[in-house]
Amino acid sequence: MINLYTECFPEQTRDFLAKGFMGKFFSAVSLAFLIVGCAFLPSCGGGSATKTTPPVVPAGVALTPGPTISLEVGQAISFSATPAADTFSFQSSNPTVLTMANNGQACAGTWNSLSVPQTCTPGPAGTAQVTATTLGVTSSPVTVYVHAPITSIAISKVPGQAQTLRPDCISKGPVHGPESWLFQAAAFNGTTDITSSVGPFSWQQINPGPANIVGLVTPPNGTQGCLLSPQGQCLNRQAAIATTPGVGQIFATASGFRGQPISIETCRVQSISIAAAGNPSSTTSFVVNSGTSTTLNATVTDIAGQAVTNVPLTWSALNPVSVSASGASSTVYGSTGTASAVGAGAGTVIASCTPPTCNAGIKPSLPIYPQAAFSFDVQSTSTTPANPTVYATTTACTTANPSSATCTPTVVSIARASSTSPFVAGTPTILPASPATLTFDNGGGNAYLGVDSGKFGQQGLMIFSGSSVTEATNAPGKVLAISPDRAALVISDTVDSPNQVFICTNCNSGSRTVTTFLINGANAAAFSPDSLKAYIVATPPLPALQISTLYIYSKLDPLQTSSFPLNALVGDVAFHPEGGFAYLAGPSPSITPYRTCDNSQVPGATLTAANPPLLIRALPNGATLLALAPPNIDLISVTSLTSILCTGTVTDTINSFNLGQGSFIPTQFTVSLDGSTAYILGETQAGPPPSRLPFVIVFNIATQTPSVISLANSATPLSASLAPDGKLLFVGADDGAVHVIDTTSGSDTQQVTFPFPTNELCFGPGSPLTQAPLSQVTISSASQSGSSTTYSYKLISGSGLKVGESITVANMGNGADNGTFTISALGTDTAGNPTFTVTNSTGGAASNQSGTGVVPIPCNPDLVAVRP
Repeated sequence: MINLYTECFPEQTRDFLAKGFMGKFFSAVSLAFLIVGCAFLPSCGGGSATKTTPPVVPAGVALTPGPTISLEVGQAISFSATPAADTFSFQSSNPTVLTMANNGQACAGTWNSLSVPQTCTPGPAGTAQVTATTLGVTSSPVTVYVHAPITSIAISKVPGQAQTLRPDCISKGPVHGPESWLFQAAAFNGTTDITSSVGPFSWQQINPGPANIVGLVTPPNGTQGCLLSPQGQCLNRQAAIATTPGVGQIFATASGFRGQPISIETCRVQSISIAAAGNPSSTTSFVVNSGTSTTLNATVTDIAGQAVTNVPLTWSALNPVSVSASGASSTVYGSTGTASAVGAGAGTVIASCTPPTCNAGIKPSLPIYPQAAFSFDVQSTSTTPANPTVYATTTACTTANPSSATCTPTVVSIARASSTSPFVAGTPTILPASPATLTFDNGGGNAYLGVDSGKFGQQGLMIFSGSSVTEATNAPGKVLAISPDRAALVISDTVDSPNQVFICTNCNSGSRTVTTFLINGANAAAFSPDSLKAYIVATPPLPALQISTLYIYSKLDPLQTSSFPLNALVGDVAFHPEGGFAYLAGPSPSITPYRTCDNSQVPGATLTAANPPLLIRALPNGATLLALAPPNIDLISVTSLTSILCTGTVTDTINSFNLGQGSFIPTQFTVSLDGSTAYILGETQAGPPPSRLPFVIVFNIATQTPSVISLANSATPLSASLAPDGKLLFVGADDGAVHVIDTTSGSDTQQVTFPFPTNELCFGPGSPLTQAPLSQVTISSASQSGSSTTYSYKLISGSGLKVGESITVANMGNGADNGTFTISALGTDTAGNPTFTVTNSTGGAASNQSGTGVVPIPCNPDLVAVRP
C-alpha cells in the first residue's frame, strides 16, 4: 500500500509520465524538454521529487470460512481474508493433503495451476491448517479435514450417560432442569468408519409444529469423549435438551452429506389441571361482572410424572362475546390464562394441549384436555338493556316456487336506536342465491348462508359481513358447524349428486381453501372446543335401509369413519365443553360418549333414552347436556370425568321429562347462553309443506318444567334466535313478521314487518321493483255480490290459487276492482272458468276485461339470527 506522487510536475504532466512508465513511448527530446521546463517551476526547488506513504499494518487478519471445515477429496473451497489488502498469501500446512492457489482457493488434493486454478486432482485424506498473511500479519489457522467420500452418517446416544426418568423421552419438568440426551455422529465410507477424518458435524432438527421439540447444544470445548479440533471444539457430539412436548427428529450433516434422521421426544403431556387464582381447584363455576377478568393457572403434567412449565397450551372460549380467553407462558405453571368478561351472557374456557403447537408429531394426533371446563356467568354492570341486532332472510325463493327464476332474496337487519325504541327493519342487502341456512360465527364477525344446491357450480356458500356479500361457489350446501376459532366451516350438500361435505378454511377471505369429502347424507356436525376436530354425522335418506356413519375430520389426521348397525340412527352430535368427549344422539335409542383423543367410545358410559334422541346440546356449566327425544327432553348429568392421556372416563346419568306436546319433529333447539332455558321449534308432520307446531316450547332447566309461548296474530313460528343476554327471543313467523318475545314474561311485545318495496325480504323482476310472483292470472270479468267481488280468471304461471292467499289485482276497467285482497273462496262461473272471491265492498261488475292478478311469494322470515 504505497502512494507515489511527484510535486514538481503539474497534474497533467504527472499523468502523462505515469502513462510513459506503463509502457508508453517517450522520445528523449520530449523527456529532456520536460526536465528543463520543470527546473523553472517553483515547486521543483529544494525538496525531493517523490514521497512515499508508509503502508498501514492491520491489527489482525480474519480468514473465512472457519474455524473448521470438512472437505471431500477432490473438492475445492474458496477462502477470503479481511481487512482488504493489496495482496494476501495463503499457506497450507500440509500441501500433500490440501493445496492453496494464489487467489485463496483450496483443493483437497493438487491444483493444476496455482495462478489459474481449474482442475483439482484428489489427494490423500488428512488434515491441514490454512492461514492468510499480509504485511507480516498472519490469521488464526483454519483446520481443514480432508476425507474420503461419505456414504452414510449414523447418530446414536452416547453410552454410559446419566439415566433419564423414562427410556423413551426426556422430561422438561425435573426441578434440577430439563433432561437431555447426548448424541454422537459417525461417518462411513461404505463400511469403513471415517469419522476421525471428517471433522465437524452440523446438527439440525425437524419440527412438526411451530416450536422446537428439543434444544440442540454443542458440548463445551475440551469435553472428554468428543473428537476435538485443534482449537478444542467438540466435532461429533450434540446435546438434545427437552424443550416442547412432542416428537421431532434430529439429524447430522458433514461435508454436505445429510444423515438419516432419528426420532426424539420431549415427554408428551398427559394431563392438565386448571385452577382460578385465589380459589380452590374444585371451584370451576363463577358469576362475574362484565369488564372483570379471572386468572387461570394450568398445571401440566407429562408422562414422566413431572410438572412442566412454559407449555404452549391453547386457550379456547366457546362464547367470546361474553367471555374471551388468552394465554401466556409461565415459569411457574404450564401456562397462565386470562378469562375476560366481555358482555352479558355466559361461556366456558379451557386450556388444551392441542397439536401441532403441543404434543406435536405424535401419530395419530394426541390432544389433551383439562379435567374440567371453567364456566362464567357474566352479569352486565349496565342498567340499560342491550340493543341486539338481528338479521332475517327467507328461503321462499326456493321453497315456495322452486321453478321460479323471478325471485331475488335479501337479508335485512332489525335493530333499535335505544332500549326504549321499537325494533325496525333496515335496508335490504341483495343475496346472489336463495339461502337454506343462516349462521353467525361465535364472534359475530360474519354470517354464513348456505344453499340447498350448487346448481352446477352457479351458486354456493354466501359470506355476509353485515353490509356486503361474497360467494364461494365451490362450497355449496347447508352450514352444519363453524369452528370456535372461526377458521373453518363444515358444509353439507345433500341435494346434488354425489353428496359431498366441504371443509372451508379461512372462508371469509380471498385465500380460502376448500377440502372436499364424498360423504352421503351428512346432517349434523360439531367442532371440538379447541377447533382441532369436527365430528360429522351422516344418515343417507333410505327409509328401509338407513345406516348412520360418524366421520371424524381432523386438521392433522386422515378422515376416520365409524358405522353403526342398520337402522340404529344417529341424529346429532355435541362436544362436552371440557373438550375431551363428544356425545352422539344415537345410535338410537342410545346417547353415546366418545373420546376426542382417539375417537373411540367411552366404555361403560353409554346411556339409554326412553325415546330415540334426535338433537343434543351441551350446557355452559360444563356438567350437563340436553337431548331432545320427543315427547321427552333428557337431562344428561356428567358427575365425573378423567382425562389422562387417552384413557379418559365419564360417569353420567340420564333423567327424562315429558314436554307435554306428544310426539313431534324438532326443527330448532336453542339453549340460552346461561344454560337456564331451552327453546324448541318443531313440526307435527314433515313437509313439504310441513305441519308446524303453532307455538314455541320452553323448558326451564332449573325447575325442569315445560311451557309454551304463542305468538300474536295466531302466527306460527318458523325460526328463532336468542339475544346473548337471553332476555329477548326473536321469532320469524308465517305472518311475514319477526316477533320480539320478552322471555321473562313470555309476551309478544312487537312484530317487526318487512314492507314492500322498502324493507322486502324478496322481490321480483323489473324497475321499479315488483313483488316476486308465486302465481299469475289474467282476469276476464268481475261480479259483485254484497261486499264480495268474484273474478273469473285464467292461470298463466305458477301454482293454482289457494284460499287465504294474498292477490294483487290490477288493470281492471273499474278502478274499485283493483287492489290487494285475501282470497276467501274459489269456484267456477257459468262458462266453466275458474273464479276467486275476495272481500271488497266497493267493487263492481265488469266484463271483457284484461285485468291481471298476482299472488306474490310469501317471503316469510324463516331464517333469523341474532348477531353475537
